[in-house]
This record gives sequence, structure tokens and C-alpha cells, in this order.
Amino acid sequence: MSDKLIIFDLDNTILNGNSDYSWIKFMIDSGQVDHDEYTKRNEYFYEQYYQGNLDYDAWAEFALSTFKDKTPEQLKGLLKEFLNSIIEPMINIYALRLLHEHSHDNDFMLLASATNSIIVKPIAERLGFKHIIATDVEIIAGKYTGKMKGESALGKGKLNKVKKWMDKNGFKISDSIFYSDSINDLPLLLEVSNPIAVNPDEELRAACWEADWEIIELPIH
Repeated sequence: MSDKLIIFDLDNTILNGNSDYSWIKFMIDSGQVDHDEYTKRNEYFYEQYYQGNLDYDAWAEFALSTFKDKTPEQLKGLLKEFLNSIIEPMINIYALRLLHEHSHDNDFMLLASATNSIIVKPIAERLGFKHIIATDVEIIAGKYTGKMKGESALGKGKLNKVKKWMDKNGFKISDSIFYSDSINDLPLLLEVSNPIAVNPDEELRAACWEADWEIIELPIH
């Protein structure tokens, strides 16, 4: 196993789209939540995220409300259906090639997503990641409370969580690569030795030009 750590963002990096947003839409379309209320709020937060202005606590509370008072067992079927019908077609095959190349080189790989761990874990398993950073979710008496546990994994929170994980697992941030599409990931991109932007949003593209960071344009099939 290589000493080099390869970190991948998930949404709009490996996936052609956003898993959080897609989960809410899946819950709306399958009649699990109120159509009008959730559609309106989902579109609002989606817009805020891409402007880099997301109030993550408010977003997390909204997204996690779809899990509130449910047990992990109760969600198994829904998550499996979501993975197969929604996430599978969103996986960018060109990003998969990148994953396979690093895997072939025996690089150590970490998936770091701001999305909640309930959604990230099954996707990570499908993609072959054994190690993940995500926004942790509170469980009390076997049921999801609809609240975050600890710090979110967005922005500075993702950096903090990755650093803690590195300390625990013996990696150095100075010997790591991070692939991301989003200006929200700037705190971690600034710290790694090799930041790589994948189909970056406008703000991140501008930051890449200024800092002379590599940009990869993956075809969206």
C-alpha cells in the first residue's frame, strides 16, 4: 500500500450530480415527504450550495428530516432502491477510471463528502471505498433523530475531519491529492500537496487559474 493518500469528493466529482439533492427528490417523487414543501426548500438549498453560501446547519436539518424517527433497518430498502435507480446512472465512468488507476497503483483512497453518512456509506461501498469522511448522523435509542452528530463535513469541517482521520491513520496532508469540483472544498484544497479540480464550478475554476492548480474536464456521458 502506498504512503500517498488520494482523497475524492463525491458530488459532481465522481457523480454527475448531487446525492443529497437527489435523495430529497427521490423521497419527493416516491411520495415519502410533502411534495410542495420539500421541492421548494430543496431547490433553495441547492442554489445556495452552488453559490458557496450554504447554511449547512439549516440544510442538514432539512435533509436529515427525511430520516427522522426511522431505524437503519427501516431505511435499507429505500436506500437500496435509491442506489440502484438514481445513483447508479449518476456515476461518471471517467471518474471510475480515475479510481481504478489509483487503485491499480495501490494508492490509499479516502472518500470525503459533505453529504450525510447514511447516504454516503452505501455509495462508498458501491465505488469500492473502504474509508469515508461524511457528516455524521445522530442515533438515539436505535432511531435517527434528524440531527447531525458533531461537526459537518462541509468546507472547514471537511478539512478538520480529514486531518483528524489522517492523524489517526498515519498520513500526512503534505503527501496527499484531493479531487474536487467545488469552491466549498477550498479549505482542504489549500492544504493538500496536489489539489486537482474536476469539472470545477466557476469560483473554483477562477481559484485554480490564480493558483495554477490542475483542472481535469471529465466528459459527462
